[in-house]
Formats: sequence, C-alpha cells, structure tokens
Amino acid sequence: MRDHDVIEELISVRALGGLDAGDEALLAGEMAAHGRDCEECRRLEDDFAEVAGRLAFALEPAAVREGLEDEVVSLAVAGAKPSSARGLSTFARNLVAVAAAVALVAGGWLLRDFTAEAGRPSPAEFLAGAEVVRFQGTGGELAVAYHPGEDGAYLFGLGLQTPPQGRVYEVWMIRDGTPAPGVCFTPAEAGQVLTFVDASLAGTDSMAVTVEPSTCSTSPTTTPILTAEIDIA
Repeated sequence: MRDHDVIEELISVRALGGLDAGDEALLAGEMAAHGRDCEECRRLEDDFAEVAGRLAFALEPAAVREGLEDEVVSLAVAGAKPSSARGLSTFARNLVAVAAAVALVAGGWLLRDFTAEAGRPSPAEFLAGAEVVRFQGTGGELAVAYHPGEDGAYLFGLGLQTPPQGRVYEVWMIRDGTPAPGVCFTPAEAGQVLTFVDASLAGTDSMAVTVEPSTCSTSPTTTPILTAEIDIA
C-alpha cells in the first residue's frame, strides 16, 4: 500500500483553488509516482471535488456585512501557509474548514442561528488553528474542529439526512473503547449542521455518531453511522 497522506493534503487544497505552481508540480510528481491506474488517487480526486461542489451550492445566498468573509478567512488560516509538503497538513485542514465556514456565513445561516448562543465561542474564531477531522461513513458530510488539550469542539456538516420522527443524532467521545455522550442534534432543513460539543475531550481517541431517541441516550443503542479518529494530545 502506497502512502497517500501528501497527495490527500494537496488534492484537498487544489479542490478549493489553493495550490500555487510549486505545489501543483509536487502533486503531479507524487501522483505520477503512483501511476495513472492508482484507484486511491482517483477516489481522493473525486471525493474532494464533490465536497467542494457541495460547499458552493449548500445554501441560498444572503447579504452579509462587507468584509465578513475576509475576517473569517484571516482567522482560519492565520499562521498556516503551504510552504512545503511537510507543513501543508495544517494549512489543508484550515482551508477545508474555512470553506465550510464561508459557505455557512455566505448563506446567512451561521449568523442567524448561532451568534446569539451565550457562552459559546464564535465558530469563526474557534476554527483559527483548530484541528479538523472529517468523519467517515454514510448519510452526509460531517467534520469536527477541536483544539488539542482543550475541551469543547464544533461539529459542522452538509447534506445530513433528517432522522426518523422521534429520533436524533447523538455524538459520542470514545475513550479506550468506552463511549461518553457529547451532544444530540437534528440537521436543518437542507441537512446543515453546526453545533458545539460542550464536553471534556480528555482521553478521547475517536468520535462516533449514532441515531438515538429524541430524549438522548446515556449509551449507544444503535451502530454508528459516522466515525472519526482524533488526536487530542
């Protein structure tokens, strides 16, 4: 099995128009080394192109104050520049995160539904320097943004299906195989998700999402539909 870490990071940035000529050449060289028949390279290209396309059409446009998107971008990519493949990982994660944030801001949805929540950090500020991990599974696109060594995290996603009546999605922090409840949520009408997980992440090595009763469960009652491995050290 070939290592696809550098290729994945470069493709994720290219899908959002963030590669310069040097990084384009690096990506071409890495992919050439894998060969034109590499199925994993083709899958990564297709997946990131699809996500980028969904972000562009996720929400109906609405006017926001002048300069807001520039502020979000500045916060999310502060201090992270793709000067080399070694340093690209943080930039790629931040760029993917800011694309989601800008899509939400441009739709007016983030401002309308979340800026009024007392005691919650601003999503735009929280994304600055955050680790961003994409969940794997079915039913939509979901990612978690968190700061290693700190409590709390933001979940954001697109295209999540509405759970059956009387059911919600519930997020779990997994510590040494033992799940701890995080937060219950229901996607908006178009499947958007932006919710804060106000819980301790200490010792968490992965996260999972299950479909649970609307009263929320103290332990999972169904098989996870989405999972993500995280490193909070």
